[in-house]
Parts: sequence; structure tokens; C-alpha cells
Amino acid sequence: MKKPIHIAASPNVERDDVMIAIRNIFRPWSWESNKHIGSLKGEISSYFETEDVCLFDSGRSAITAVLHGFGIGAGDEVLVHAFTCLVVANPVSWVGAKPIFVDVNPKNFNFDIDDLKRKITSRTRAVIVQHSFGIPEDIDVIRKIVGAKVMIIEDLAHSLGSSFKGRKLGINGDATILTFGIEKVISSVRGGAGIIFNKDAMDKMMVEYLALPSFPRGLTFIALLNPIFWWLVLPVYYFGFGVFTLGRMKVFLAHRIGLLGRMIEKSEYGGSKPKWMPAKISPALAELGLNQWKKMKKLNTHRENISKIYSQELGVNYDGATSLLRFPVLVKNRAELIKTTKAKGIVLGDWYKKILYAPQETLDHLGYKAGSCPNAEKIKDQIVNLPTYIGVKEKDAKVIANMVRPFLN
Repeated sequence: MKKPIHIAASPNVERDDVMIAIRNIFRPWSWESNKHIGSLKGEISSYFETEDVCLFDSGRSAITAVLHGFGIGAGDEVLVHAFTCLVVANPVSWVGAKPIFVDVNPKNFNFDIDDLKRKITSRTRAVIVQHSFGIPEDIDVIRKIVGAKVMIIEDLAHSLGSSFKGRKLGINGDATILTFGIEKVISSVRGGAGIIFNKDAMDKMMVEYLALPSFPRGLTFIALLNPIFWWLVLPVYYFGFGVFTLGRMKVFLAHRIGLLGRMIEKSEYGGSKPKWMPAKISPALAELGLNQWKKMKKLNTHRENISKIYSQELGVNYDGATSLLRFPVLVKNRAELIKTTKAKGIVLGDWYKKILYAPQETLDHLGYKAGSCPNAEKIKDQIVNLPTYIGVKEKDAKVIANMVRPFLN
């Protein structure tokens, strides 16, 4: 039986990652060791050519700490993509500042530059730049628009390891955020990092970081189960009849008893910060992250090759992009396309089928006003993401492209 293609089911995981997770589950005493935290920090420090790296439980904790480092708070405004996830916008409100949502350019899913210009005010203190799907934003252009006093925070959730104009993404602004979530460039299931290229602000963040609690042991256990679970379940995901398949039943039961956890807590949809957050990264999960970091070039090279196939087969190109975390396309009749691919065991992605990938109550809490970002509101109904992860073979990409082509908008 062929292993299904599922864009969101621990897509980075390979056998060596599973073995690390299994070993750590049976060695809970090792969860207190900082050995792998130090090693992962060293790799990140070397890559970004700075000693100033803090490793957190998540990217959103890193965003919160970076904003605190810059002294951003009540009365301040932070420019944020409308075409992103609520976990990027929430930290802005957690520090007391106001997120200001900027529309997107439908050609590359990055900032609509004209809207960015319109939404800068005297209260703007920072802009969080996403590099959507791995398509690079030109930081030089952003700097000219926002000026020297507005902090540029690069969010590399979609673009870690990529470059633009011969420069690594993440070194061109005032700070950088990394996240190692399940579906990101590299994955430790939960984890993230914050870097500030200003000594005073970095020192301030470091003081906050050193006072943080450890990541909860119960959540560490659940996170370690994730790559093991999907490694075992995916091959039998569609074994059965109709919707009653072995894999689906296992996923249902795992969610019901809490074995898969929640990557976004219920409280976050209401705009609240989980009680245990922020925290330092789990040492056990740092080992997973370290293993993935060492494979990052391989993972990104594979994504680059698969992205080239989609570009050639579909005639869709994104200037400056090389390694795409997911390959975005706009389609007509999205529901029918997703139904068609699922029938063949292929689950496509839907970033971002809703503004901030969030329900209306979250948008109300964050102050998003309907009609303020018309491009994002239109695109959300047409967007589909094609998988580029390590388990997608070249022949798979061609099959997917053939299925998507009739639906291209």
C-alpha cells in the first residue's frame, strides 16, 4: 500500500527522527539535560553569525520576547500580514500593542506595498515580515518604506535556510524569529528562537528568557509521540472502507484522548496566552530540532526540486523564490479539487483559508475590520498549497500538478 501524501502530518519526519523520539520517551531523565539546547543554539548562532540566540517553546513566545526586548507595548502599533496565522498577531496584543493588518500582493502573497505605506502611522514601532510560503520579501524595499526607526522583525517560519539577493533571510532586519512547529521548515514539534541584532534590546530579552520556566513535561511527552504516531499511522491511513479507515479511526481516538495535543490552545483563539507560555524549549525536543537542523539543506534542496516541477508543469513562478515550504496556487472550485485529490490519497494545504486562519471572535478581539484587506479576503477563498516535503517524489509532484491544472484560476 502506498503511503498517502498528507501536507500537515509531521511532513518532515524521517526514520532517524522517529528513533530520537522513541529513545527520548524511554529516557525521561534526559529531559532535564541542556546538552542539546546548547548544541542547537550553537548551530543557530553559527548560521546567523551571532552569539545572541534564545530558544523558546514556540515562535509566538519568541515574538512576545522580541517585542518586549524592543520595549514595544501599550500605545504602539505593529504591522502584521493579514494573510498569516493568529499566532503571529496574538503576541502583539499580549504585550499591549495593537496589530495593524496589511493587505497582500496576490502575485506573491507578501505585503501589498501600497497598503503598507498607507498603514504606517506615528505610532508604528515594528513590522513583522513573513516571507510567505518561502517567497522572499525584499527587506531593502521595506526599510525604505518604514524608515530607520521602525523595527523590522523577520519571521522565518516559512523561509528558514533561504536566501535573497545573495544574502540569507533573517539577517537583514533588526530581529529574527524562528519556529520549529510540526509543519515548518524544520520541526521539533514545538519550539522556536528569537534573535535581536541590537545589544541593549537583546540583553533585555535575555533577562526575560533566563527567568522563564521549563517546558511542561506532559507536553514534552505528547510532542514526542507526534512523529511516532504519524510514522505508524500514515501508511494505513486509507486502509478500510469510505470514511471508516484504520488511520482515520486512530487519529480520531488520539485526538479524543489528547495524545496529539493542540498546536494552538483553545485560549489562543480567544486572544489569551496559555498559562504555561512562554517557556524555554524542551531539551528532548531540542534534540529533535538539532537533528532536523543538520538536515535542513537536504530538506530545502528537495523542496526546491519539487517547486521547480510545479512551476514547470503549472506555469506558475514566484520571483526570487527557491525553496518553498508549500507551493501556493489560486484555484477555482477549491472544494472540488480537494475532494478530487483526497480520493487519490493526497491531502493539500489550505493556508490561509481564513483571515489569520481564525474564527470571527478572534478577528474581533484582534481588531481586524472586514474589508480592510480586500486582496487577502479574496485570496482566502481560492488558495491551495501543494506539498513539497521530503516524502513527495518527483513523480508525485507531476501527478499532483496534473490534478491541479484544470482548476487553476
